[in-house]
Amino acid sequence: MEGTRRPRRRRRRTVERLKNLLIVLLSLSAVYLALRTGLGRELPERWTGSIQALLRGQENPPPLHAAEGSQPDVVPVRISVVSGESGRFAVQYDQERTGEVYAALRGLLTEAMVSARTPRQITEGEWRRALQRQGAWFDFLGQIPLDTLCVWLGEGSHNPNLSGAVRRLLVARGAGDSILLYYCNEADGSYYACETTLTYAGRVEESLAPYDGNGASFAFETGSEGVYSVLDPDTLLSAAALSPRIYRSSNPLADGGALEQLQRSLSFRAQGDSGYLVQGGIRFREGRETLEILDRGVITYHSAEAAASRYSLEQTGPTACAKAAWYLAEAAVGDLCGASRLYLIDVSEHSGSTVVRLGYTLDGAAVRLSGEAEAARFVFQQGHITDYTLHLRSYEDTGERSLVLRELQAAAAQEILAPGRLEMALCYLDGGRDIVEAGWVAG
Repeated sequence: MEGTRRPRRRRRRTVERLKNLLIVLLSLSAVYLALRTGLGRELPERWTGSIQALLRGQENPPPLHAAEGSQPDVVPVRISVVSGESGRFAVQYDQERTGEVYAALRGLLTEAMVSARTPRQITEGEWRRALQRQGAWFDFLGQIPLDTLCVWLGEGSHNPNLSGAVRRLLVARGAGDSILLYYCNEADGSYYACETTLTYAGRVEESLAPYDGNGASFAFETGSEGVYSVLDPDTLLSAAALSPRIYRSSNPLADGGALEQLQRSLSFRAQGDSGYLVQGGIRFREGRETLEILDRGVITYHSAEAAASRYSLEQTGPTACAKAAWYLAEAAVGDLCGASRLYLIDVSEHSGSTVVRLGYTLDGAAVRLSGEAEAARFVFQQGHITDYTLHLRSYEDTGERSLVLRELQAAAAQEILAPGRLEMALCYLDGGRDIVEAGWVAG
C-alpha cells in the first residue's frame, strides 16, 4: 500500500511542478513566481501588491524627448533688488515669496539674456559696484551653463554670445539709461558684463519700484574689518532673524504605493523573465539594460552600451542633456518629493560623457543627503542615457520652526572653525532620520 502511495505522491509533485512551470511561462516573470512560492518574503510585504502590478505589462509612456516643446521651470533661491535710495530688498529661505518676486522680474532677466551682446571681462570691483546700482540680482544655487539657462528662460531662444556656467546673474543700470547683464563664470571665477537692448526708464524702473529696502545686505557692504569680512563677499545677509521650517523626511517607497508609478515614469516595463529579487529590492534586466529599485529608495539604471539604452535624445549637447535629465528626474520624483524642489547642481564633461546632477531644496536651502548623494545623477553618451541614480526622499512641513544662530554669531563661529572667505548658508542635513532641520554650513 505504501509502495502505491509513493508513486502517486511523486506524480502529484510532478504535476505541481509542471503547474508552477506553466505559471512561469504564462506570467513571463520569475518575480511573480517568487511571490507565489513565498520567496517574495525577502522583500517587505508592503511591496507585494505593487510588484505584482508592475508585472502586468503596463504600456510605456511617450519617449524621453516627447516634451521638447516646453522648458524646465528653474527658479532662483534668492533675489536682491535695488530700486532707488531706499536700500536693498532681498528675499531668501522663503520659497513662496521668492517665487512671487521672480514671477514679477523674470521677464527682465529673460530679455537681458536673450538680447545680451558680446561680453567683456570686468574686475571684481566693477561687479561689486554694479550690485549697488539699480537692478535685480538672482542666485540659482547650482552652476548652470549660461546658454542652457538662456534657452530655458527664453522658451528656446538661443544666444551664441553667452558661454560658461553661472550661478549668480545681475541685471543692473549702467551708464545713463543703459541696462547691462552681469555674471560670474563659475568655471574660472571671472566676471563679465554685456550690453542689452533694455533701458532703465520705463519698464525696468517700474518693475523694480515696488521693492523698498528691507535691511538686507551683501557681506562686502558691511565693511572690510568686521566679522562678516571672513565671508565670501557675495554672501547675502538677512536683516531679520531666521526661523527655518522643520520638515518630516521619509522614503516614498517605504509603503510600496509609489512603485508602480515610478516604473511607469521611468519607462521601464517588466517583460519576460526580466525581473528578479535582490537583497532589499528588485532588479530588472532587459537586453543590455538593468534597472534596480531598492526598498531604501535608491534607483539605479545602467546600459552596457549607448545604443542599447531606451533613453534617447533628439539633440545632443549640454542643454539637451540637462533638459532630458530634468524631465526624467521630475517625472520620477516630482510627485514623490513633497515640499522640496529640484535644482540643477551642474553639468560637466568627463571622458566623452556628459554628467548632469540635480539636488533637492527646501525653502530655498540646499538639502544634503547622507553620503553627499545627489537627488539625481545622469550620465549621457552619444545621445543616450547610459546610467542614472535617483535618491528618493519626501518632505512634509511639520508646521514647526527651528531657531538658528543670528548670522553675526554664525560668521564668528565660522571664523574659528573654517577660516577663509567661504559662503555661509542654511542647509538641511538629511541623514535618513524622520525629522530634518536647517543649520548653517560654510562652503
